[in-house]
Amino acid sequence: MDRFIDIISRINIFSNFTKGELLKIFGNTSYHIKEYSKGTLIRNSGERVEEFMILVDGQVITEMVDFNGKSLEIERIKAPDILASALLFAKENYLPVDVIAATNVTLICIEKKYLIKSFKENSDFLLSFLEDIGEKFLFVAEKLRMNTFNTIRDKFTMYLLNLYNQQNKSIELKIPLTLEELSNLFGIERPSLSRVISEMQKEGLFEKNGDRIILKKLKK
Repeated sequence: MDRFIDIISRINIFSNFTKGELLKIFGNTSYHIKEYSKGTLIRNSGERVEEFMILVDGQVITEMVDFNGKSLEIERIKAPDILASALLFAKENYLPVDVIAATNVTLICIEKKYLIKSFKENSDFLLSFLEDIGEKFLFVAEKLRMNTFNTIRDKFTMYLLNLYNQQNKSIELKIPLTLEELSNLFGIERPSLSRVISEMQKEGLFEKNGDRIILKKLKK
């Protein structure tokens, strides 16, 4: 487990724990390390989620099959991350997608009963897990809301407006998401979003520097 601790510590759920605390959490629970080669079907759509799955290496694709039998890519998830954690304690905990290894993949899997045991022994771990579930729920809700806007420009404008209201109406905004994460939120390709942001900058609507945006139109 030692070789994975530094990787695991970069995941939101575990980011507030020291290396020693993480070693104690995993040292007191039972887990399995599972490896999958590229192209392997890791989990089937309709399969119950009975394990806490930590993606420590590689990348997976989630896919759905439409009524015509065509596979539709829903999401790409890169290590390090958690897979399907929101479904783990749901009553109807069936996966709505196939999970496929896009590269060679390594998972650390903890059975639900052992995860519950870890929660009982470490309330901070439980709280971190619940907070992460909440964040993911908010992300999905925001993604659904963004899908009501037709153009990329509209989506990004409304996103900036939300940040403006959340960050005390400051003209300098901190963007908490990467371009890749924003593209996922909007349901678009990253190059398309980059192009729109570049066009809006050229129009003098804002200045972008790294994860900071200054809203020039709001300057007094």
